Amino acid sequence: MGSRMECSSDESSELSDTDIDDYADKAYTDLKSGKLVARFGADRFRCPFCPGKKKQDYRYNELLQHAIGVGASNRAAKVKANHQALASHLKTDHADAAGSLPPRQAEALINPPKPVQDQELFVWPWMGILANVPVEQTQRGGAIVMQQLAGFKPIRFNAVHSPDGGYTGFAIVRFNKDWIGFKDALGFHNYYKSHHLGKTDWEANKSDKYMFAWLAKEEDYKADDPVGKFLSENGDLKTVAELQQEMSRKTDTLITSLTSQISAKSKYLMELECKCNQMDLALQRAMEDNDSLDQRYNEEMRKMQSTAREHSLKIFHETDQLRKQLDEKENDIKRRSKQLSEIVAQTDMERRKLENERKKE
Repeated sequence: MGSRMECSSDESSELSDTDIDDYADKAYTDLKSGKLVARFGADRFRCPFCPGKKKQDYRYNELLQHAIGVGASNRAAKVKANHQALASHLKTDHADAAGSLPPRQAEALINPPKPVQDQELFVWPWMGILANVPVEQTQRGGAIVMQQLAGFKPIRFNAVHSPDGGYTGFAIVRFNKDWIGFKDALGFHNYYKSHHLGKTDWEANKSDKYMFAWLAKEEDYKADDPVGKFLSENGDLKTVAELQQEMSRKTDTLITSLTSQISAKSKYLMELECKCNQMDLALQRAMEDNDSLDQRYNEEMRKMQSTAREHSLKIFHETDQLRKQLDEKENDIKRRSKQLSEIVAQTDMERRKLENERKKE
């Protein structure tokens, strides 16, 4: 909680929008002169404007994202100016650190390549047109062609067919939608152009001995042929400037959204920490109460066990006495039964004897 307050302590000194650029320039000068230090290792950075922030060890791209995010947020003007200056300082004076990033990520931090004319319309997503592609090379998703063009990193191959289903001899390769994909597409275009196998060379002689290729642009998109139809159905016409603005808007929206989410999560984490502290205190008290209960419980258990032992011994003794009494009664019953049997037998003998005597009379 304290680190968050320290990081935003400057927010109390508001700046007007007209002064923010001047303040950003001053902050940039302090960074460039070394008065404020952001880098303290080959790939170790810190935010000089957030000294109380818990995280003090950043990679280049992490600190750049932090600076861009705060600079584009709805924070106080002075805080935004400081972080905008930091972002400029990183891009201008420490761009070498981007070299330690993965190649694609490092290139994405650099400004996108620009064509000769910013208003030139390209087909987007970036697509390359291939002419004179042998029909056998269109099989299996154009695997042979894709292997030949692997250095330009195409991501998909489509053979172009006429309305009646016949193969036209043309094919389209697609590149990634980002600026790296555009760089790959330009490399593809320039490679064939430098070998006199570009669009103008194709239009000049339409030789069927070689495969020609070029980057799809406005003229190709609007052409009234199968290639133009494919391009218009699968892409749009955009200038690089339009794409920069569109991607910048998306990035700003994403950064704003992420900043808002981070702020909400930070608030939630502080509330959670407060609740955890309360729970820790309650748990400590409960444990103390539990210890007291354990002591009373153990004492009660000892008493119960002692009583149970005494009761068990008493029951055992009484049971033994009852068993002895039962044995005695059982023996007495057996003895009486035997006597009764003897009396019955004697009575029978006397009765038979009496009957015999009566018969004799």
